Amino acid sequence: MFADLSYRQAQPDDAERIGLLHADSWKRNYRGALEDDFLDKRVDQNRIHTWHERLTNTPSAQWTLLAEQDAALLGFICVFGSQDPAWGSLIDNLHVAHAAKGQSIGTWLMMQARNWLNEYHAANGVYLWVVQNNTPARRFYEMLGATDNGAVSLPNPAGGGSAFYSRYSWATPVDIRVSCGKN
Repeated sequence: MFADLSYRQAQPDDAERIGLLHADSWKRNYRGALEDDFLDKRVDQNRIHTWHERLTNTPSAQWTLLAEQDAALLGFICVFGSQDPAWGSLIDNLHVAHAAKGQSIGTWLMMQARNWLNEYHAANGVYLWVVQNNTPARRFYEMLGATDNGAVSLPNPAGGGSAFYSRYSWATPVDIRVSCGKN
């Protein structure tokens, strides 16, 4: 467990660090779902560009929280409040550095997202997408009480094909089952 973690909202100058952590997570977990050429050659710049755009043109309903230790980025979560009229608020990203897995950082970030959503978007449901072949992530969200609403084929961010994703959801933010026992 990381006792000396700090948490703060992301700023525009965090875009490269977030993008590289996001890209590393995709390289480790999305092989077979996203094109190898994209993961091997273009994912770093794609994710850095995406995060630069997100953090310099941040919509008011976007919230991104970082988990850090000694200036090293160990994880982040990004939420879009009230994003979809039917499904509610979107947890668009939750990624934890490979070396920090198993330390409850993802659970703590989910708890913070639940609290933020409950304060600002309590009347809405919450949902996220999980690549079908990412079994550890699917088990994690099921442990947090999410319902698997079935798989759909969605286009890959690299273009040229699609992958199957499951939509996981909760009826309201308070239905996200997390506790504050460990961070």
